[in-house]
Formats: sequence, structure tokens, C-alpha cells
Amino acid sequence: MRIAWHPLLALTTAIASLAGQPASSATVSVQVQRPRSVAGNVHVSFRAPALKDGGYYYAVIVLGRYRHYTRSSPPPCAASSNMQRTDYGYPRSGGEVALALTPTASKTRQWCRGGTYSGAIYAVPHAPPCERKYPCRSEPYEPPSPCWSVGGHVVCGVVALPRQYGYPDGLPAPLAKGTSVIARFSVRFPR
Repeated sequence: MRIAWHPLLALTTAIASLAGQPASSATVSVQVQRPRSVAGNVHVSFRAPALKDGGYYYAVIVLGRYRHYTRSSPPPCAASSNMQRTDYGYPRSGGEVALALTPTASKTRQWCRGGTYSGAIYAVPHAPPCERKYPCRSEPYEPPSPCWSVGGHVVCGVVALPRQYGYPDGLPAPLAKGTSVIARFSVRFPR
């Protein structure tokens, strides 16, 4: 799938701080696929250097205020990307990183029509858990141990602790030590 650049969808931003992470003077331009559908994945791409020690990139999008819904009455559509199945990203030749974001579980099983999502690209400065093998697909955290048993399967840490997302909580703070937010962007879905 080709990801097209559009000035309203691509956001060039200085590397910013989130949850006390230091800022840098570098910039990252994030491109969001176009067109997009509430029923499909969201594809983002950006150019970035390879990270030392097997480090990787991942992205998250989170729904902003949406219609009349509240924390106690969240929308029936996806309030965020599925943070327990976040893609790892490594630069290809030329430095391009491409990531797919899937909607989190919801009644409608899709993104919110007309919804605007805030997004961020995270850079993790060390190798992922479990040598990049399923089900260990996301950022580890400490404590507790980054691996535990669930239903007879070994599961290694995820970008967010397993819990129901509380609409609207905003972007998650990085859990792995040394992780930083290198770009912010937004995604708006058609009505």
C-alpha cells in the first residue's frame, strides 16, 4: 500500500518530551495513509536512523473528545490503537520505517467515524522482549518481571498494562526505560 503525503495529515514536529523524556533538536515527519477507512488499519511512515542495541520504533493513536461520550460512557468505536499488538518498526534501506495501527477491541470493531486521534511515535533504545517473536510484540516494562504466564502461554510486557482503556486518557507514557517520543501527529477519519 502506498502512503501518500498530504500537508494536513503530515506533521513535522521537533522531538518533544512526554513523561519527562528529554527533547532533541531533530525533526521527524510522519506521513499518514490516504485515503483511510474506519474499517481498516492505519498505516504511518517516517524516516529515522537505526537505533543502537536493536532498538525499535512503535506508534500509538488515541481518540480525542468525541461527540457526547464520556469516561463513564465511552464510544462504541475504538478509543485507541490496539496497544497490546503494537508493531515494531525498524528502518529499511533509506531509513524509512512503516507501521500499521489496528483498532482496539470495541463494539463496532472499527475506528470512530469523524473521530480525531492524537498520535505519537516512540523510540525504544534497546531490543524488544522475546527476540521479536509472538506474542511479545510491544514495549517491555519493569517492574514486575517483563514476562508472565497467561492461559498456559508466556507473555512478555506490552506498551500498556492490561486494563480497559479509560476514554479519553490521552497518549500513554512510555513504560520501557529510556523510551522517548520522537514525533506527534493526528489522524482524522471520514464521517
